[in-house]
Amino acid sequence: MKSVLLGLLILVASASIAFGAAPSQDPNTGVNTQLYHSYDGLICADCHTIHNSEDGAAVSYAYSGANGPYQALLYRGDFTDLCLSCHKQGQNTSATAALPSVANTGWTAPIVMTLDGVVPANTAMPSGDFYYSNLDPKKGHNPAYTEGAVGSGTATSLFMQADPVLGDNPPGGILDGTTEWSCHSCHGMHSRFSSSYTAWRQVKRKVNGHVVSGDVTGFGVETATGNKGATEAGFEPIKSNSRGDVIGTNYLNVRPDGNPLEGADLFQTESDVNKNVYRGGFSSFCSACHGDFHGGNGETRTVNNTNTRIGGAWLRHPTNIKMNEAGSKYGIGTYTKQVTNAQSTNPNPVGYDWRYPLIQPDDDFTVSVTAAAMTDPLTAIGDDRLSCLTCHKAHATQYDNMTRWDAQGHAFLQNGADDMNGVPSNGDNPAYGCGKCHQKGGAVAFVKSF
Repeated sequence: MKSVLLGLLILVASASIAFGAAPSQDPNTGVNTQLYHSYDGLICADCHTIHNSEDGAAVSYAYSGANGPYQALLYRGDFTDLCLSCHKQGQNTSATAALPSVANTGWTAPIVMTLDGVVPANTAMPSGDFYYSNLDPKKGHNPAYTEGAVGSGTATSLFMQADPVLGDNPPGGILDGTTEWSCHSCHGMHSRFSSSYTAWRQVKRKVNGHVVSGDVTGFGVETATGNKGATEAGFEPIKSNSRGDVIGTNYLNVRPDGNPLEGADLFQTESDVNKNVYRGGFSSFCSACHGDFHGGNGETRTVNNTNTRIGGAWLRHPTNIKMNEAGSKYGIGTYTKQVTNAQSTNPNPVGYDWRYPLIQPDDDFTVSVTAAAMTDPLTAIGDDRLSCLTCHKAHATQYDNMTRWDAQGHAFLQNGADDMNGVPSNGDNPAYGCGKCHQKGGAVAFVKSF
């Protein structure tokens, strides 16, 4: 049976979901993880129907108006619609889920799409907001295609609008032999302890035929089943510290070495103390569909993509590159530079900046979530790497091309202006947007008259 996602994007399912009644025990380990997307938390009937029937009516007709029955015995004919039936604001509890057979047992699901572009209180959306994809297709991913639901290359989602220009064709790449472009393209749903999905938000280990997660048995909480064979040339394993561990008959929300997990609590406001700390593999994950945007420094991402570094000059912005790369004029020195002015409420931090996340070293646990702070210089180091997620969010943002800031605006934050997270600055700040790593004014900010 084909898996479908009931979770997030680049991008996202580490948060626990509270149930009104405790889920059944895991038949394999006897452990009650109380995580909806882990074995014992799953309720098959929430998503599947055995006979295409609910309360005496055919669910495929009464529920969505589309012809059915649907593949994999699903209540929805489109994978993305099935996910958003629980992960869209206004229908993200067991009392409001837009699925006909979900019983009100008290759970709340993380949201990936708001109704108005405003993140609700006590909510983290580190991958962005699909609301903006529907507002303007240039602002995010548009996973509106489920292969086989209606026909190849036909948009099937009722919740997600298709991109009228690109359709299901990713810029800078291809879907590699498939016409599916849905939540399921990047995520799975049936297990957070799997050889098919990574611990990090259940993103797939193999995307578009490319293995983007190799043997990670020696790292963090991954186990012997947590790999998908050898990593293909040019692709790095996806590593994370977000899953927790099973010890005896207990599920622990910590790593085996006792260190804390690194995924943001999606039921708390995103901040310096509640953030995603990214490890390896995310540039490789994105390059599975956007290979032409990647490469350089000896890396080749696709058959038709040659190295992008010629004569010492970058022809595309580097990804998966260390911040202290030899010969670079920019990097960790500007990322962590304290700009001298009166920015007491919104300065450029000297440590790890969650607003411009880097890939932390993934061979050990040198930087933990409790120490990866904006105020601690030791939490941003030269071995940190740039990745796609440094400049983009996985789902969508209020800006074109799902960037983390307005790339069409000045790379300078004026006194009194808000940054991309709505935090005002009380002093001119050149360390904003592109200026975060490419500060042209040195250590002193000068007032600009725009």
